[in-house]
Amino acid sequence: MWLVFICGTLGLYFFNPQFFTAENIKKMSSDNTALNLTIYFILGTLRGFTLIPSTPMVLAGALFLPLWPLFLVNQLCVFTSSTIVYYWGKYLEFDVYFSLKFPTEMEKLKVALKGKEIPVVIIWSFFPFVPTDIICYTAEIVRVKLWKCLVGVGIGEGILCATYIWGSSSILQWLI
Repeated sequence: MWLVFICGTLGLYFFNPQFFTAENIKKMSSDNTALNLTIYFILGTLRGFTLIPSTPMVLAGALFLPLWPLFLVNQLCVFTSSTIVYYWGKYLEFDVYFSLKFPTEMEKLKVALKGKEIPVVIIWSFFPFVPTDIICYTAEIVRVKLWKCLVGVGIGEGILCATYIWGSSSILQWLI
């Protein structure tokens, strides 16, 4: 999916470079905010399957979308993507596979997380260099309740993405 998007964008740039001028992009994004937020939501939700960090999408969105709607839609993406990944791991029976393959390690991990699920998920989600989707798979594997996973991911990603969105906007305003 990403490859098709990249090839399509490069083709459009090659055949119609004036489409990518700053003025044209700004005009298109302000004229189509609802559509752009909908596209952002769809891509952000499906991104979870790819294990690609959301950072590039968030930073790109901060350039062209209103900040508060972007933040709210991004949080919806985080919740939907995390829920899908959590249940996808259950569907693929990762818990069964890892419990059979690594029973001792799985038990140690369950004991280590017991009672600390939300803080661990928050810290993991806040760390910008690792995909949050992995902690969602892990949470399902060790049987952390979905609501605890979503609370942790929502807080961790919320802080991180708010920093990206308003931080990048402030830096751009300072530079321009």
